[in-house]
Amino acid sequence: MNTHIYDAIVIGAGGMGSAAAYHLAKSGADVLVLEQFQRGHKFGSSHGETRIIRFFYDKPFYTELMKTAYAEWRDLESVSGKSLLFITGSVGFGAKGNPYGRATKQSLDAAGVESEWWNGTQLANRFPQFQGVEDMDVLWQKDTGFLRAAACTTTHLQLAEKHGATVREETPVTEINWQADVPTIQTENNQFQGRKIVVTAGAWAGILLTELDLPLTVTRQQVCYYQPTDIERFQPDRFPVFVESTPDGEFIYGIPAFGAFDAGGGLKIARHGRGETISPDTPDRTPDPDYIAHIDAYVQERIPELGKATHAEVCLYTETPDEDFIIDAHPQCANVLIAAGFSGHGFKFCALVGRIMSELVRNGETGFDIHPFRIDREQKISSGIPRLQG
Repeated sequence: MNTHIYDAIVIGAGGMGSAAAYHLAKSGADVLVLEQFQRGHKFGSSHGETRIIRFFYDKPFYTELMKTAYAEWRDLESVSGKSLLFITGSVGFGAKGNPYGRATKQSLDAAGVESEWWNGTQLANRFPQFQGVEDMDVLWQKDTGFLRAAACTTTHLQLAEKHGATVREETPVTEINWQADVPTIQTENNQFQGRKIVVTAGAWAGILLTELDLPLTVTRQQVCYYQPTDIERFQPDRFPVFVESTPDGEFIYGIPAFGAFDAGGGLKIARHGRGETISPDTPDRTPDPDYIAHIDAYVQERIPELGKATHAEVCLYTETPDEDFIIDAHPQCANVLIAAGFSGHGFKFCALVGRIMSELVRNGETGFDIHPFRIDREQKISSGIPRLQG
């Protein structure tokens, strides 16, 4: 057994774990990060070129938290010297009077975040790449954009190491003994002790914390990429992030072209959720032809010049019943802190959640309102308003 006692052991080096490690190490904590795969792996929820960053939510507390999240990402850019956050603006459109658009506008207004209604003709004039939108309600929000997801995770981890954190790759955790005098982590070949344990294990969080029976469901998700002939029309300075709320309650979202095509980049389009439940250890990594055909059919109607998808990829969501996060201490052990269940819309919060987890480790509390994320919260009955992930 390794007799060294760390201030904090972070389990999982994805988006949340890397950010937590950075904030902890920056604060002077002695940090160990345990990652079951190699850093930057593609088996979880943090890989890929881009993720949407946005203020618009139908739940106001997310909009409020995003004010600090944006600032944390800009701070990371400043410290690292890397460009990680790109602002494109966004259009959310759907049938006239659709409830998600109305609830979203109310949240933005309540938070003092600027947005404006357009009609479909305004959308078609501003972004003529879209077709068949003349009879829709359109919500424009200028601050929306995307994060370079994989680069954000890598940057957080590199800076954590710069501040003294130790990162062990290919070191899966088999047990968390939180009942020991000092919480102890068991791996295949070693034991490690930490005064605090931070569980940011994504789709594997429920497996590591089986005693809690956390309400987490792991689902298989897919995204498609497009490489239009006139790629300049779909660059971030000429094409926005978009979300369409369809009449059958589905969301289709898109992110402008980004990344080298020969490295899997392109314009990204996907359906919100609707993935089948799986075990994170046995996901099918082969994209579904029917899914690709569904997105291609949507593209043919809405953005026909994109053509057909050039490739697709699979990732995982770890979802809670109300699609709100879990950020809390273990009910039986205050020295084990959990950040899980980000439900496909958490990446934009990584930089902030890392700060929150660091505060919880160091102070036992945080200045941010995280009561909606308590483990013991009552699962709210759905309001009937469809939720947007991403």
